[in-house]
Amino acid sequence: MKDNLLNCIDEVISIIESSNEYQKYQTISKKMKNNSEVMNLISSIKILQQRLVKEQSLGNNISEIDEEINKKLKLLEEYPIYLEYTYLQEDLNNSIFLVKEKIENYINNLTN
Repeated sequence: MKDNLLNCIDEVISIIESSNEYQKYQTISKKMKNNSEVMNLISSIKILQQRLVKEQSLGNNISEIDEEINKKLKLLEEYPIYLEYTYLQEDLNNSIFLVKEKIENYINNLTN
């Protein structure tokens, strides 16, 4: 039974990976990673977020860092490729979450 379940999960993964949405996501992801402006903004935001967490843990004022992050996020959202990437990523995550829930429910029903 365990092997059968694992085979089914592998099949679901294969279906997801062959879906148009996943293929689009992969294509957009590659294009985005080749866009140095977008990647530099993302890198800069990550560094600022790390700095924000550090300063916050020290009890320091983080409002300036927070403002800078928000400005860079707004700049990032001006790139259509980034918006499409995040939309596709969210769509895929939702699909995967639904599959995960169904698998969990199935397993829970088996054990009850």
